[in-house]
Amino acid sequence: MKRIILVISQIIFCVAFFFNTPGSYAQGKNPNTTGTANGHIIKSNFNNKTYKLYVSLPKTYSNRDTSHYPVLYVLDGKFSYTSFHSIREVLDLGKEIKDIIIVAIADNGENDSDWLAERYNDFTPSSVPQSDMQWSKMMNIPNGKLKSGGAALFLNTLQNDIIPFVDKHYKTNSDRGLSGHSLGGLFVGYCLVKKPGLFKRYGINSPSFWWNNNEILSLENALAKQGKSISASVFFSAGALEGTMMISPITAFTDSLKNHDYKGLVMTSQVFDGETHLSVLPACSSRTLKVLYGANVK
Repeated sequence: MKRIILVISQIIFCVAFFFNTPGSYAQGKNPNTTGTANGHIIKSNFNNKTYKLYVSLPKTYSNRDTSHYPVLYVLDGKFSYTSFHSIREVLDLGKEIKDIIIVAIADNGENDSDWLAERYNDFTPSSVPQSDMQWSKMMNIPNGKLKSGGAALFLNTLQNDIIPFVDKHYKTNSDRGLSGHSLGGLFVGYCLVKKPGLFKRYGINSPSFWWNNNEILSLENALAKQGKSISASVFFSAGALEGTMMISPITAFTDSLKNHDYKGLVMTSQVFDGETHLSVLPACSSRTLKVLYGANVK
């Protein structure tokens, strides 16, 4: 158990270190981005936190017509905005994906420690004090700063603060998607089973489904027992070099979804050969866009 926690902690630290660069915030002068270098600022009415939204608009976007667009919300916007915006621009050259609005959601932390603590809280569905203490020690973060179990409040923030703000200020339609990686992937899975109607498309990449003894499986089973349906397109991915610790819980979750035979649920999965938890990020980001918003996807 200690070895697993150490490996995961090292992975998350590397993600924070690698992607925490000034370029991750740049929205610059591109006409298809909006906001300032600081992004839109949103104050949650549920967890009292502040978030930044970075918005990438399709080239066809104009306030002078009646067109409205699907929206893909992407977690960990501190680094994911630059990646998704750049990949979309390349795919647009060949008209390989639909015109969509991309909204990257970032926390308001100013350093690696803050970033880790905020996402750790927002993306975990339950409070596990023992894990909080172990991760704090492994990551050299002051005791008490890591607090798990804030996913419900962040989901309320997403549903009742962030989405309404975007709908008010941009030409959106009801076709919404959500994508996340690692702990972010865990949160996307949590949204799928807790609010299955909130989004129509889900990108669940290298999800930390091992959290709290595969708690996500219990949540999915509870949904099935309630007789609720899932009508959505879901893309699952991971890097082959992430190993069984990451991949086995994903397989268990997808198998459970298949066994419960949700009407309207369309699943696609991919394991990227030769990719690690970190190196898989560009591949899974590109594939998420292609699978969920490909030019021929309904």
